[in-house]
Amino acid sequence: MSLSKTKERLLRLLGQDDNRVIALSGKWGTGKTHLWNEVRTASANEKAKKALYVSLFGLSSVDQMKRKLIESAIPGVESHGGVFDGIKNLFNASMSAASQHYKAMAALKDLNVLLMAPVVLRDKLIVIDDIERKHTKLGIDEVLGFIDDYSKQFNVRFLLVLNDDQLSTDGGQAKLWETFREKVIDEEVRLMTSPEEAFSIAIKLTPSKYAQGLERAIAICGLTNIRIVGKVVKTANQILAGRDLDQAILARVVPSIVLFSAIHYRGIPDGPDFQFALNVANPDWMHFGRDNNAELTEQEKLEDSWRLLMEELGVHCCDEFEKVLVDFLESGLFDAERVQTIIDRLIAGTQSLQTRETAHDFLKRAFWDHRLSDADLLAQAGQFPACAELLDPYIATQLFDTLCELPEGQALGHAIINAWITAFEEENYQYVEDDNPFNNPIHPDIQAAVNAAKARTQASTTIVDACLDIINNRGWGTLQEVAMKRATVADFDAAIRSMEVDTLRQFMRRMIEMCLQRSTYDAHFGTATQHFLDACRAISSDSNSPRLAALINKLFAKTALAIELTPLTPAQVEPVVKAD
Repeated sequence: MSLSKTKERLLRLLGQDDNRVIALSGKWGTGKTHLWNEVRTASANEKAKKALYVSLFGLSSVDQMKRKLIESAIPGVESHGGVFDGIKNLFNASMSAASQHYKAMAALKDLNVLLMAPVVLRDKLIVIDDIERKHTKLGIDEVLGFIDDYSKQFNVRFLLVLNDDQLSTDGGQAKLWETFREKVIDEEVRLMTSPEEAFSIAIKLTPSKYAQGLERAIAICGLTNIRIVGKVVKTANQILAGRDLDQAILARVVPSIVLFSAIHYRGIPDGPDFQFALNVANPDWMHFGRDNNAELTEQEKLEDSWRLLMEELGVHCCDEFEKVLVDFLESGLFDAERVQTIIDRLIAGTQSLQTRETAHDFLKRAFWDHRLSDADLLAQAGQFPACAELLDPYIATQLFDTLCELPEGQALGHAIINAWITAFEEENYQYVEDDNPFNNPIHPDIQAAVNAAKARTQASTTIVDACLDIINNRGWGTLQEVAMKRATVADFDAAIRSMEVDTLRQFMRRMIEMCLQRSTYDAHFGTATQHFLDACRAISSDSNSPRLAALINKLFAKTALAIELTPLTPAQVEPVVKAD
């Protein structure tokens, strides 16, 4: 039952005095306490407006519960007037004085307070919340016994707020709840909060300028836990930082923020994990370990449902943005600079994003809209060859695959691929490291063009470029490994002699560090450290460059590498061929 309908029913039940014990049940975080506060405000019932509230969180006895109720009731006990005040003051004055000298009197004070419970609680409406979070020492049977006793003996009415998905079923507790529901609870109202209702509550607590996109994605993910929805909104606010973004950019990033945040906060029952979501477009993952001739396992059925969810969200594949997002969610460390770089790149490529969004819309219609004819689809896809340079290689591949399923669509598919490759080559594309980290499907002709660009970039990358990249990024990738492995003694010699002073300072320090930890670096860089040492040995004894030779000797003198500059015997010398 939705929030609005549940509120109406609860107001009606509270207005009927014969309903002694009412239960408001539902899943944790779906707004039951929020609903009760709204009901109390809207109710015309005076008892409801003055209801006593107690949370059982951490309470280990019924006496503790009674004491909390009395403490909350005393400031509002007006009907007992001066008589009650006199009793209360008498207890407090006499027992406080005596308890300073005798512990037994302190215990008696507690006992007297508890003896006040029937007087204070009579004819009240008591709301009991967080029953599932009580201390293990407090048994459900004790709580239920208190409710049964006070409802019958002292005309107390109860509203129980139950997170029934978290109620303990250990040691026969399930049977107790079943009996209690049957014999004690007069009416039970189950709250079934919709994602839209959960969002409407959360967005008031955590406002966001991205509310429209967030609400849509949250509804698709089926998030009904208000606390989790609030965390998702907070995550979006932190990552997007109030930026005014084009709708195409929001359509790209907001669904991913919602999905990955929901995964992290476990808001999707039986939902995917990060690994699945990151690799959703990876063909190696899509059917890994599947037997196509066997009936689908429960896990395979789940994975198919996850793909449908991500398809509806519009998260077709993942890239650097999702990597940064997962890093943030897992570590809690927000790399604002990396996010800014990605967002800036998206802003610069707004036209590309709009084109890709158009392509995604076409793919969605081609899959779902059975009313469209093949001719209609071909006509709609006719726009893509002219704007192929604005597509990423994965969407171009998806368009090709979809069009090849249509009669007479293969030629148009090839036109898109060829147009993409032509634009790619004309731009003299510089290979970006780890450009396809999740192995998204890519057309073989596109892959060949990318590989060729990669080879050209690797061939033009100098040893200095590679080393500075390692310094600046505190790590390396394939590009740096290739350059380091390829570097000869002559390459190092030429680099050391020609680089600027500040660059030389960074370069020498980093290379000496690598030589001191050769067991770590040689596995990745091959003979690079040895070639560096050979070049330094040659320079250190070069009479034509006395100041550079002296510098090399000084840098090595205070390290364990000093012996490496010892001149080799003629048999050990490897000729140094000057680099071009």
